[in-house]
Amino acid sequence: MSTPNRAVTQRSTFAPEKTITLDPWSVNPLLDDAEQAQPALTAMAHKSNGDPPSMFESVDLPPFTASGVDPQHLTRLPFRTRHAAATESSPAAVMRMVETHGPNPDAQAPSPGLDEYRNRMSGWLRGTWTNPNAPAVDASTQEAAAADLYDSMFGASDAATVAKRAPMNAAAADFAAQRAKTGKYSGIGKAQR
Repeated sequence: MSTPNRAVTQRSTFAPEKTITLDPWSVNPLLDDAEQAQPALTAMAHKSNGDPPSMFESVDLPPFTASGVDPQHLTRLPFRTRHAAATESSPAAVMRMVETHGPNPDAQAPSPGLDEYRNRMSGWLRGTWTNPNAPAVDASTQEAAAADLYDSMFGASDAATVAKRAPMNAAAADFAAQRAKTGKYSGIGKAQR
């Protein structure tokens, strides 16, 4: 069997408006997706929620498959088919999946395990799933991670920056007040309260 072209361009699972390059045969492709599509959120999740979830409950590959086929054969399948192959009881069916789905980066086989993997990864990014094997994270670390995310999205915000913005915010408030009162305006900074 020839080695498939591993780089595939597709829409992100977590940010569908973004296009990413993904290796469907990688160990943790949804983590690769999140790192490309939402790097700041992924960095915060690493700091706040511990290690990311693995494809199978707590490992990259299960220790065994229902069919008895060596779990290493699952690495020859794109990730959307691995859980179904791991739970298939027939060795012949698993090997048939490897032959038919192995070279196809878009191959899919619905499976509760695949849904659980997606849910764990989404929860990890949102902060509703924490790796049970990770050490506890204190509140100050979570606050620092949130501040880092804010700064990466909107730029650093220190006391000096906030103080500089105060006059602009006051002028904008004057502008909005005059416009609301009269329906007209004379320009930012000229409005009277």
